[in-house]
Amino acid sequence: MGELFKITVVALLFISLNSWAQEYKFGKISKEELLEKSYSSDSSANAAVLYESKKIRFDFNQQNGFQLITEVFKRVKLYNKEGFDYATTELLLYKNNGDKEKISNLKGVTYSIVNDKIVETKLKKDGIFKNEYSENRDQVKFTMPSLQEGSVIEYKYKITSPFVYSIDRIYLQRQIPIKNIEVQVSIPEYYNFKKMTTGYLPINLQESTKRDFIVWSAVNNNRTDYGIAVDKIKSTNVPAFKVEPYSGNITNYISSINYELSYVKYPNSPIDYRSTTWEDVSKTIYDSQNFGAELKKVNYYKDDIDQLLSGITIPLDKAIKIYDFVKQKMSWNKRRGVFVNDGVKKAYKENTGSVSEINLMLTSMLTYAGINANPVICSTSDVAIPLFPTIDGFNYVITRIKLPDGGLIYLDATDKYGMPNILSKRIIKGMGRVIAKNGTSEMVDFRPEAPSVMAYRVQCEIDDQGVAKGKMNVNYRDYLAHDFRVDNGAKDDQSRAQRFQKEYGISELDEYTVKGMKAYGKGISEKFNFMIEDQIEAIEDEIFFSPLLFLRDKENIFKSDDRKYPVDFGYGFSNKYMLNIKIPDGYTVAECPKTSAFKLPDNLGKFSFRLNVVNGIIQVVVDETITAPVIPANYYPAIKEFYNQVIQKENEQIVLKKI
Repeated sequence: MGELFKITVVALLFISLNSWAQEYKFGKISKEELLEKSYSSDSSANAAVLYESKKIRFDFNQQNGFQLITEVFKRVKLYNKEGFDYATTELLLYKNNGDKEKISNLKGVTYSIVNDKIVETKLKKDGIFKNEYSENRDQVKFTMPSLQEGSVIEYKYKITSPFVYSIDRIYLQRQIPIKNIEVQVSIPEYYNFKKMTTGYLPINLQESTKRDFIVWSAVNNNRTDYGIAVDKIKSTNVPAFKVEPYSGNITNYISSINYELSYVKYPNSPIDYRSTTWEDVSKTIYDSQNFGAELKKVNYYKDDIDQLLSGITIPLDKAIKIYDFVKQKMSWNKRRGVFVNDGVKKAYKENTGSVSEINLMLTSMLTYAGINANPVICSTSDVAIPLFPTIDGFNYVITRIKLPDGGLIYLDATDKYGMPNILSKRIIKGMGRVIAKNGTSEMVDFRPEAPSVMAYRVQCEIDDQGVAKGKMNVNYRDYLAHDFRVDNGAKDDQSRAQRFQKEYGISELDEYTVKGMKAYGKGISEKFNFMIEDQIEAIEDEIFFSPLLFLRDKENIFKSDDRKYPVDFGYGFSNKYMLNIKIPDGYTVAECPKTSAFKLPDNLGKFSFRLNVVNGIIQVVVDETITAPVIPANYYPAIKEFYNQVIQKENEQIVLKKI
């Protein structure tokens, strides 16, 4: 038994070492990799990273000094057509004040089995696209050629960056599984970086040191020796990051490691501390010619604002008047960023501008009118929340007003459907920091405290064949009204009506109307007549149906057994249902669901169900409320069970029996 155990351990150790002993070299593909039909640890994977290597180092030359070098080599298996999305790669290269990151040595090959032979197709120059992504980013994008189900792709490239103080976040997990990943970061002793990890997977970080030297003169062999800190991370069989319902911004939860420069110490020089505080960031931004200086410009709008505010004395009325003026006058060109592009004056003249130009303009006008207003820099919902004090983590600007009574109002004049304290999801799912003139900085959370309400009212009657006819009214308030305008503002009534038919399986729908589309800040109401034919069962002398009819939830969207990151609804909500269902003549209620109520722990949500039968009318009142915009992961079992109970209750049957 003891010998068998030893042999088993040695065998397992050999297998483990052999997985890393396998050498992954560009161009050396195996037939076994191409013939593989599915990923062994996750048969549902459409693709898998067979190997990923990222090596980051600092190279020195006499002309440029130290430069940051990143070398990437990646091999990906595409099991089916759904995995072809992973054959496209997009790289964003930073540039600033004439300096820019450059890509070189980009090579790619697609391997496929054709007639039992390995066929190679190389990535060509006409398959590589370069363009300007934003003011500070260039985009390099390529899609691997000649894809087939079962193909293996691999590519490699090198990025040379003059921005030695900034190491991009290193992702250690993907939305597809990773068989092997290898990361090495080598940093000269002159640069001290702090490290922070994200995600829920263990990270095996090994730290070591080595020596190197800089040759200053080949003639007299003048050189400087220095130490290098080496970080190595090796992982095998990394599970795919699973995107769940209401995931929010997954870049905040996926496993990664981030480096922030703490200080620089060159030989015979004092320590230059680079770790900044939020106050440092705030001051840097405010002092910028492309931010704070733009706030001080008033001449281009002064006459218009004086005329606009003539006769208005109440500060809040002035603020709303200016906000509405900017919303109507300016059109957002979809450019994001903290700093202005062409300047507020030019944007005002042309009636179009970036988010920073429009909202810095708004802030300046409010300040000119004597209102306490400050810009707020934001990271939107698609940008990772900054882990350290930094400017680079922000890509948006809005405005905050502080009222004399201490009340706060947030405004975004790029959002045509926005209202005071009603912001788009791209804002409320991110985070922000107020930038004040005196250099202070304050983090702000945009999540609304009160749930937004959607109320359904249905009046209908059922005939003895199981056909229901009636009227339905849906009311949206607050954020739900805002999102309705965003999603449906450009649609015609026919398109708006058809979405109900598609979502609820309504047989016939007519006399659709909507009110309040342009009454910003107020609710929206939709009304229509309907007929449903196939959602009520009439069997001989009995009729069966759900008390919520077509409005019931049919399945729980939360299906996973566990969850490692929060459930992000964006904002709290309350779905309220009130139905009056007329019983057909000659029938009576034989069975019906009982009144019940249950709730989530710590008042995170609640559900109540009431049913009464009065004078041949079945009255159903349901309230489903989630009070918290974000529910922590440790509550996931509770919210999954909460919705299991909701589904079960809403799908209980009312049974009508012929008298």
